[in-house]
Amino acid sequence: MKPYDVERVAAFNEAIGHRLLSDAAPAWREWLALHPHHAPGTAARWRNILQAALNEGCKAFSVPPATLPTVRQRADNRVVYLTEGERARLLAAYNPHAACPILLLAYQGMRTQEVLRLDWRQVDLRREAIHIRAEGTKTGHGRTVPMHPRVVHLLVGMWHAAGKPQTGPVFLSQRGKPYADTRGLGGNPLDTAHRHACKVAGVTGFRVHDWRHDWAARMVMAGTDLYTLMRLGGWRSLRMVERYASVTGDHMREAVRRIA
Repeated sequence: MKPYDVERVAAFNEAIGHRLLSDAAPAWREWLALHPHHAPGTAARWRNILQAALNEGCKAFSVPPATLPTVRQRADNRVVYLTEGERARLLAAYNPHAACPILLLAYQGMRTQEVLRLDWRQVDLRREAIHIRAEGTKTGHGRTVPMHPRVVHLLVGMWHAAGKPQTGPVFLSQRGKPYADTRGLGGNPLDTAHRHACKVAGVTGFRVHDWRHDWAARMVMAGTDLYTLMRLGGWRSLRMVERYASVTGDHMREAVRRIA
């Protein structure tokens, strides 16, 4: 069992562990109502670990397992990208601790936990590449991605400033500690800094995860084909990046309208 699954079981034990097995379904609904911030995907992962725990417990005592209500999923076809002005203002508005990992979200299209849990062993400055380990990804598949020049400049500077380490976390929190692994638990360690930066920059309706959408949209507008985008971003299938094809038409229309 993964460490964050153990934490989820402990959280369930504390919150609803005293409830009867016959109350499993309503207890789950009540727990879910108390955690409205969880996205459907996150809530589904919580539900799955609780269901697995119930199944094992019921099996041990030879009683029929309770079945929890499923979480209704919604298709995430969100495609968000910033104007050049918004992008520049927002990148400049982050505090120093958040600005560095955010740069990798904006220029590499990595997921938040892929960035925050990045180790120097995964950074190949000589080849200017980042090796994203399978166990650190959402899909369970590793990949190697070339660094954007701005990311190379950032990481070379950080590596020298840190004493040229061979191992250890690349990014540390404001407290000088490694960032927590929030995969499956919900929440984003960069949320507070991101909300403040958005307020300063005058950007609305833009989540931390939307940096990934912004990156993907810009890659397509720059002429990147969807298969290459899928591989660089670590998506499971072409179907998951087809949404970004629409930005090409929007981009061309904007270009035509700029003609005087």
